[in-house]
Amino acid sequence: MSRSSSFACALACALLCASTVVAAAPPTAPKKGAAPSVKTPPARPKNELQDIDWRDLLPEADRKKYNPNAPAPVHGPLGEGGPPAVQVVTNAVNQDLDQALVKLPGFIVPIGEPKNGVVRDFYLVPYIGEDIHVPPPPSNQMVYVRSTTGIATEAVHEAYWVTGKMRVETRTTPLGTSAYSLVANKVEQYQY
Repeated sequence: MSRSSSFACALACALLCASTVVAAAPPTAPKKGAAPSVKTPPARPKNELQDIDWRDLLPEADRKKYNPNAPAPVHGPLGEGGPPAVQVVTNAVNQDLDQALVKLPGFIVPIGEPKNGVVRDFYLVPYIGEDIHVPPPPSNQMVYVRSTTGIATEAVHEAYWVTGKMRVETRTTPLGTSAYSLVANKVEQYQY
């Protein structure tokens, strides 16, 4: 198995382990003559830590269209181009995540040159795409991260949990465009 394939398998495991299933309570029968009501869960306070997964970065209406699989490598004459990455129909964002304290698993794509063997600015993405044949994810599946502690360059190919305050804002670099940014107060290696 190639290194790229093993990373893709590791990510799939990470995303499966990281996603949580919340069972909804069955709706109660309305009283005779009363209109049925749909209860919406209360919004969490922005300062309460939320464990989220990549589906949560989409608006609720778009989540049913989400496919977490990484795209197949594209081997054209120039080794570039191809279909969009994670099959998301829209680049819309989840505005509820703006200023929320979140914990999100993913992989690191370093931005710029490391300083003293440490990467402090990076994209957090849902799958590893080590070679140029894998297109970047759509902007609502990329998070621009600024970490004060950073990650050692030899460890960037591991999966990580990143915790910090999320912002809905566009960041563009030569590597891609993200619809979110996050100032990480904690970066820890993902334990499988």
